Amino acid sequence: MPDPLQTPEMTPTPPVSVSIIGGTGDGGPVAPITDNTLAITPAHQPNLLIQVVSPAVAIAVRFVNLYLTVLVGLLAAAMTPEGGALLYTSDFTALVVRCASLALPGAAVGLIKDTITVFGRLEGKYPLGTGAI
Repeated sequence: MPDPLQTPEMTPTPPVSVSIIGGTGDGGPVAPITDNTLAITPAHQPNLLIQVVSPAVAIAVRFVNLYLTVLVGLLAAAMTPEGGALLYTSDFTALVVRCASLALPGAAVGLIKDTITVFGRLEGKYPLGTGAI
């Protein structure tokens, strides 16, 4: 039987990797965060391993994510009876091509929004309005 006065041995929590967009700073007196910096947090929280990505990479990842989300949403909608009537094609390959072309405008609007958000430094000023949280 374990001793009730003995404290259990705590295993350390591995660091959590987070990415931030670099290269959009204002050049102020605070030094920029470098890549692979370990941010130490209180004992009950995991430390953060910060990875800095360029604005172009961040925008490209957001574009691909939004494009694939819209594409899968259109394909799922096309599998319903109502969507099948609207997006009718003779085979699945033609359906994928049609949905892929329909997904581009939505992803393009997201690309414009993300470009303005990142290069306008709006994420730091209005995190709730830009979806940065």
